[in-house]
Amino acid sequence: MGLFDWGPVHDVARVVRYDVRGHGCSDVRPYEPLAYGWSSLVDDMLWAAGSHGPFVAGGTCVGAATALYAGLRAPRRVQAMVLVTPPAAWECRDGQVEEYASAASLVERKGLRSLVESWRTRPQPGILDRELPSARDITLRHLATMDERAVPAILRAMAKSDLPCREEIGSLVLPALILAWDGDPCHPVATAEAIADTLIMSELHVARDLAAVREWPGLVRDFLSGLCLWE
Repeated sequence: MGLFDWGPVHDVARVVRYDVRGHGCSDVRPYEPLAYGWSSLVDDMLWAAGSHGPFVAGGTCVGAATALYAGLRAPRRVQAMVLVTPPAAWECRDGQVEEYASAASLVERKGLRSLVESWRTRPQPGILDRELPSARDITLRHLATMDERAVPAILRAMAKSDLPCREEIGSLVLPALILAWDGDPCHPVATAEAIADTLIMSELHVARDLAAVREWPGLVRDFLSGLCLWE
């Protein structure tokens, strides 16, 4: 969508980006929900990070969830986290479990095109709805290119997944930058605030408009610049 300028981040860090399995150019794994569960995606993140020492785990939505699970599974490898628009978790997931499960059934019954058309009326983040209405078309074009056999499994994994429990998140002793935006029921500010309150070392920024979202690369750069390098 052109929301994020990686330039400032490249000034202070080597950035490794990858497509989540089943998305973009990544290979499709077995067509089973278990393969796409949030905790199952940690292996891909650890592989993408390579073996060059500790790294900062980060991502948007499911990527943020994966980063949290990576911190729990590999505490010696994850130096810090950048969690962008964390997905609805715990009690904030009310209604979403059924929505994703119904979407998976729709694809199986009527095909991916039916889901694309159904989601044309799905609410999008308030910031995008007000200031970047083309975001919906971009998202739907991406959805339309996905493997139709994999989409039901991905959606069912979304329905069954959740963030680690608060006690587990509270055990993470590492710096975290949390970036959220207002007016998005799929990525509610309440979840971001709960994560920030639970983590021992966290910094939370909530964007109320697109101008604030465009400041995120600078916030990430400043956060990374303040980290001590592990040997």
